[in-house]
Amino acid sequence: MDRIYLPQLLPLEEYEKIIVLFSGGKDSLACVLDLLERGVPRERIELWHHDIDGGHPDRKMDWPVTQAYVRAVSEYLGLVLRTSWRVNGFWGEVYRMGASWPIQYTEPDSGIVRECKLSEKQIRSAQLREAVLSSVEQVELEQMGRRMKFPAKSGNLATRWCSSILKIMVADSVIRNIAMDELKEIGDCRKFPAKGSISSGRYCSPNLKREVADTLIRSMDGLRADGERMKFPAKSGCHQGRWCSGALKAQVWEIIKRWHIAPHPCYAAGWNRCSCAMCIFSLPKHWAGIRELFPDWVSAVESDERILGFTLDNKMTLAEYIGDAVSCVCHDDPKALFQLTSGVFSLNDVEQSEWVLPAGAFHGAEGGPC
Repeated sequence: MDRIYLPQLLPLEEYEKIIVLFSGGKDSLACVLDLLERGVPRERIELWHHDIDGGHPDRKMDWPVTQAYVRAVSEYLGLVLRTSWRVNGFWGEVYRMGASWPIQYTEPDSGIVRECKLSEKQIRSAQLREAVLSSVEQVELEQMGRRMKFPAKSGNLATRWCSSILKIMVADSVIRNIAMDELKEIGDCRKFPAKGSISSGRYCSPNLKREVADTLIRSMDGLRADGERMKFPAKSGCHQGRWCSGALKAQVWEIIKRWHIAPHPCYAAGWNRCSCAMCIFSLPKHWAGIRELFPDWVSAVESDERILGFTLDNKMTLAEYIGDAVSCVCHDDPKALFQLTSGVFSLNDVEQSEWVLPAGAFHGAEGGPC
C-alpha cells in the first residue's frame, strides 16, 4: 500500500470514468451526489452495485428491496448502473465445494450478462458439480476448494471472506475483464512484428513511426494561437478512493437532504447502517429485528449452524446470541417497512418533498428510533 499510495487523487476532470461502488447506503449515495454537485458530467459516472445474493435460488442475505432501490435511484439521477455478482452469492460461498463460483456482470446498455474469465479450476469444478461423483472425483473437488463455514467476525479479509469474495474481488475482476475486452477491441498485439510487409503483420513501422508523426502534425495544426500547452493523455490506470472516510455523519445526511432523496428504507426501520440485512456484525437487537421481519430467515440460519457444525458468532449459537434482545425495528414509517419486506421500490418513491431524517440516522450501532 505504501508503494502505490497517492497523497491525493488527480483533478476530477482528468478521469475518463468515475465508478462509484453503490451499495444503496447513505455513504455511497452521498458520494454520488457530491460528485454531481462538483460538476462531474453524468456521462462520466457509473454506479456499480454488487448483488450479494448472486441469484441464489432459495436464500437471501441482503434486504429484498436493495436491488429495486438502487435501480430507482440510478434512474432518477440519470446515471448508468452496472450490476455484478458472484454466482450463488453468500450462501453459495458458505456451502462451496470446489473452486470459487464465477463472477458475472451486466452490460448497462443491453442488459446482456457477461462472465469474467474462468480459471482452469473453476472450469473443472463446474464439470464435477454437474456429475455424479466417484469417491476419487469427490476428493478432487474438495482439494480445489472447500468453504463450509460462515465468515469470521474479524478485520482479516481472509477469514471475513464476505467482503473480499463478494465485493472487493468482484469489482476487481469486472474491471480487469472490461479492460481486457476494450484492449481486444482496439487491437492487442502482444507479439513481435512479422518479417514481411505491413499488411502481413510488420506493425512496427506504421504504429511506431508513421502514425506517431501524423498524429503529432495534426496536434500541432490544432494548437491555439495563445500557445496553450498540449495535453497528452495520462498513463492508463485505475485509482481508488474512499470518498466519505473523513466526512461527519451529519454532512452525509445533509447532502441527501439537499437532494430530497429517500434513503434506503432500512434507515427508516431503525438500522443505522445499510449493510447486508443479516450482516455478521449485527448486534442482538438487529437480529431480533430480522427475526421480527423475516422469521424464516433466522430459522434457516439456525439450521445452517447445525448442518455446518459452525456458528455465525464466534462463541455461541445464533439463538444464544439474540437471547432476549428487544427488536430494533421502528414502526413510525409503515411505507418504509412495506418496501423493506416486500422489495417494492419505484422511481416515484425516490424523491421526498417533505424530507425528514430517518429513525436510525443518529441512534448509534444498536439501531432503533432516535
